[in-house]
Amino acid sequence: MSVVRKVLRRYDARSMATLISTGGVLPLPIFAVVAPTTLRPGGLIPLLVIWCFIATAFTVTACRHRLTDWQFAVLGGFGIIGICGTSLILANPRPSIAVLGLVAVIPTIAAMSPVLPVSLSLTAMAVVGSTTVLAVTTVSIPAFIISVGAMIGSITVPVFLVVALRRSLEMTLDRQTRLSGIDPLTGLLNRRGFLARVSQLLAAVRVSTGWVGILLMDIDHFKKINDQYGHLAGDGVLLSTAAAIREVAPAGSVVCRFGGEEFLVFCVARDEDELRRCAEQFRAAVAEIAPVTMSVGGVCAPLVTSTRSNAPSTDDVIGRLLGRADDCVYRAKEQGRDIAVVESMDPIVWRKPNRTVAVELNESTPAASLFELFSRRTDESVDVQASGER
Repeated sequence: MSVVRKVLRRYDARSMATLISTGGVLPLPIFAVVAPTTLRPGGLIPLLVIWCFIATAFTVTACRHRLTDWQFAVLGGFGIIGICGTSLILANPRPSIAVLGLVAVIPTIAAMSPVLPVSLSLTAMAVVGSTTVLAVTTVSIPAFIISVGAMIGSITVPVFLVVALRRSLEMTLDRQTRLSGIDPLTGLLNRRGFLARVSQLLAAVRVSTGWVGILLMDIDHFKKINDQYGHLAGDGVLLSTAAAIREVAPAGSVVCRFGGEEFLVFCVARDEDELRRCAEQFRAAVAEIAPVTMSVGGVCAPLVTSTRSNAPSTDDVIGRLLGRADDCVYRAKEQGRDIAVVESMDPIVWRKPNRTVAVELNESTPAASLFELFSRRTDESVDVQASGER
């Protein structure tokens, strides 16, 4: 079993399918030697030539482990020619049609790749090749028309199904990726979605005013609402609060639901006074539209980028800002709630990530192996936010 796993890890699904399809044809010359009547007269030499192409495709795939799109396109083209040629030199029409049916395998494997020209070209080549073979081997026009129609269906339907399945999977993964960063109740970014965008946000701040501002807002006495009126009423309060915050959020700011009843706004702030005015706008807007008040903690600071390797990373900068903002929320709670406590900090040094290196790493990441495709398990973590009284 360990040997099988090692082999499966070396090949992706497309390369493994290529190995299986070409490997199944490798014993063909043996049958031709044992039973020479299976071939048309003079068919042994063409068969050996075809077998050499197939053996080459098998060897290249076995050595390369993971074929590129254009490597597969070339090998697939030779494979279609080889299948059609083999079908032509077989003497018995039944085995000839059975072998010709294998031509549908190559476009189907090609459809596993997102490169549409490769799939279309191999599909067209398979249709033309099989039609040519049927034109030579069938004895009547009706039989030719029926055979061509059946062959075209056997080629195009699997290709269509694979493409449709792959597109559906891509849409599902894209939706899952987007939803994993969005709070399903309010439609705002959640904590994960915010943290995933932090580097872009800091870069945007740096090229504008150079000051970063964070407001952390906590709904007062939210636990009492859930206890007295139920969680459905609590959800209504969260929706109203989110709508009010979104309505007055400054242009270019990012709003997220950071916790159970906590909301965070990341914005550009020219100074402490501007951030304080912004905090008061949020507090007043929520009090006007929802039957609750909020305690707001805010912090702002100049942002300075650095190329030094020991400069604070993105996580360090956000951790420091959020820590101070959280302290301000606690102070607002201690001072009676329904107020905003905002302060400024000393300049924060930030080591901007090297985007070029990140892109290169992503582009060089190899495709998943066949073993990974079947053994991978998705661990879905559910973040349960406790709505406790602070």
